Amino acid sequence: MSEPLHAPAGTQRALGTVVKVQSVTPRMRRITLGGEQIAAFSRAPAVATPAAWVKLFLPTGEGRAYTLRSVDRQAGTLDIDLVLHGDAFTNGHTAGQAQKAPDAHGGDGPASRWAAQARVGEQVAIAGPRSGGFAPPAGTDWLMLAGDGSALPAMQSIAASLPSSARVKAYVEITDDGECQPMDSAARWRTEWITAAPGQPGQRLCQRLMYRPLPPGNGYLGMAGESGAMRALKRHFLDRGIAPSQLSAKGYWKCGEADHKDR
Repeated sequence: MSEPLHAPAGTQRALGTVVKVQSVTPRMRRITLGGEQIAAFSRAPAVATPAAWVKLFLPTGEGRAYTLRSVDRQAGTLDIDLVLHGDAFTNGHTAGQAQKAPDAHGGDGPASRWAAQARVGEQVAIAGPRSGGFAPPAGTDWLMLAGDGSALPAMQSIAASLPSSARVKAYVEITDDGECQPMDSAARWRTEWITAAPGQPGQRLCQRLMYRPLPPGNGYLGMAGESGAMRALKRHFLDRGIAPSQLSAKGYWKCGEADHKDR
């Protein structure tokens, strides 16, 4: 396939080969990319920043934004985790297991469909890296992260970057217990898993966060997930007096919209 066109200024472009495909959870598929250009791309300083993301260009030529889950500079590879939803989840699920209803994302897009059927040896292109927006000010006493399953790669990237002095509480809305994942971190980290309400993405996450007191001291809130829920949470915390510099809210996707752009 051809390399992506019209990449933003300051970004790199790389053509990669799928070298490994694995199911992290029933609804999360990890694609490992390698090759000469990916190895060079992995050495870019910005690749190692917490929650850095790239534009992934599918074999069809369509592009979607995805967080870099991890980068192995020694091996010259990078991992991208993609959520399976709708028919992609049903078709990509292991044969012989009971099929579950489509999740709250409300259908599948081209990236989800490709991830469900991706094979070693396929070629895809990426462009980036771009900042994930995680930038706690100096003097931050505590961190609160929140999001749905689509935010897990960013949370895990952030978790791996934090020092042991950091205090973190993460709230993650997932479809069911099978989507829980480890959060490896040197920080003092706690995770609360919240089961999503069917057909209401972000509803229970919002309910949980809007009616809880915040810890004393200077905090930083990093939130990502369904666009409508993120807008509601951002308004809520700004109204509660959180300064804009203490908050990052990213809409990674929007219910009912195939190619939402909010990064």
